[in-house]
Amino acid sequence: MILNIPKTLLTAVLSSLLFTGCVPNLIKSDKADSIATNESYQPLKLPINQTIIEQRIDENNINREFTQDTLQQHTWLINSKPEPLDKFIWKNKHPVHNNIWHEMSNHFYLAPAHTEKYQDYIQYYLKHPNHLKRVSKRAEPYLYFILEEIKKRQMPYEIALLPIVESGFSPFAKSYVSAAGLWQFMPATGQMFGLYQSWWFEGRQDVYKSTHAALDYLQSLYKRNNHDWLLALASYNCGHGNVRKAKKNYLKKNPNGVVNFWTIRNYLPKETQHYVPQLLAISYLIDHQSDYGVLLEPIENTDFFTKIELNQQISLPKLAKETNLSLDKIKLLNPGFLRSATPPTGSFKLLLPVDIANSFAKKLQQKPSLFEVNWLKHKIKSGESLSVIAQKYNTSSKQIKKLNGLKNSKILAGKTLLIPTSINYTKKFTKQTPKNHRGKKIAYTLKKGDSLWKVAKKHSVTTTDLSRWNNIEKSQILQPGTKINIWIKG
Repeated sequence: MILNIPKTLLTAVLSSLLFTGCVPNLIKSDKADSIATNESYQPLKLPINQTIIEQRIDENNINREFTQDTLQQHTWLINSKPEPLDKFIWKNKHPVHNNIWHEMSNHFYLAPAHTEKYQDYIQYYLKHPNHLKRVSKRAEPYLYFILEEIKKRQMPYEIALLPIVESGFSPFAKSYVSAAGLWQFMPATGQMFGLYQSWWFEGRQDVYKSTHAALDYLQSLYKRNNHDWLLALASYNCGHGNVRKAKKNYLKKNPNGVVNFWTIRNYLPKETQHYVPQLLAISYLIDHQSDYGVLLEPIENTDFFTKIELNQQISLPKLAKETNLSLDKIKLLNPGFLRSATPPTGSFKLLLPVDIANSFAKKLQQKPSLFEVNWLKHKIKSGESLSVIAQKYNTSSKQIKKLNGLKNSKILAGKTLLIPTSINYTKKFTKQTPKNHRGKKIAYTLKKGDSLWKVAKKHSVTTTDLSRWNNIEKSQILQPGTKINIWIKG
């Protein structure tokens, strides 16, 4: 039964759902140089009854991120491999459907076993049908890939729906405590699973990497919780330490009790008490969508994208131009790339629609210059304006704003801008080389560890000349693989 309650209590309950995707106005998107989904969440309210009304969550008691002090205690997350899922009942007797939602609903394992435990949440979603419809549309590029990875590991299909609860299937989602991506990894936990973060790249937003990391994490938690998936999910939400503490507190009062999610639920953080039932309710409604009139955007049960290994830096705007893809779509498939280019060093996986990938791979192999990066980095000085910087580099404020994803001309000293270059710009600085300069011009490819001072010393020139010849600031970090011009004495 749904009860009428004071607004203060409703606020208290909603505050416990900051990570669930059900308080969307608290999920932000960092658009410094990335493109977020245009669709925003609509605020939703949870079903309220006597079993759900709780006091306001104490945010300081929820530890979703491993601290440095506890990293050593959790090496099992990295070093251990989960045992075979011998207790998991794996059924594959149903025919394959063209619509992935139908394919999934035939294999749900967790939801049917606990139907009576989450009825209130079912009513809640039925009162807000547009929420699932919007989220199902956002899931289209990613769901097939996620489900295929889950199949390989023989994990419950319901886990493919976890990004609905975590992020509303937005890879750009960020919480107020800095959890990020489809799977809402905290920074330190992400690093533990290889999701490194830099100026160029955010591994937690990378669809391919973060999905593998999330499934690795969940399998480890499944093993850690005696092969109980609901407890593994609870651990994913609030940390295994909090689940272990809840078990201990429950057994103190119930020495002979049976430990499972439902018995220890009241000992868990308030957010986690809602987290698991939400996932089960969503799974149930997808399984019974025709019975309840639930409308989901159909998703074709086939690959949406394929991955290409990149060993060189490429320009994303040039990629968009050469493939006739919008930059928005490229960013949607590759949200881990924070700038208008892939990182300058290392290898990365580029995700592209299946029908585009082959032609791109051929172009990249035959003429890699088509995708070369043509911009420089400029550190903003105090007093500089966007127009002054644009004039300095013979470009426009509009182009700088476009390259950096700026909504307006407001810039801050100390920040770094990417500056588009042009033929005219190159000529402008070439003219600065004295006509009577005697020497031989050579092209030098920067190596890892090179600095302006090291290169200048190696070729017996000054850092001032190197900076002027190539428009490199003396404080600028040099990118390995970049070619610079040097005039040496002949």
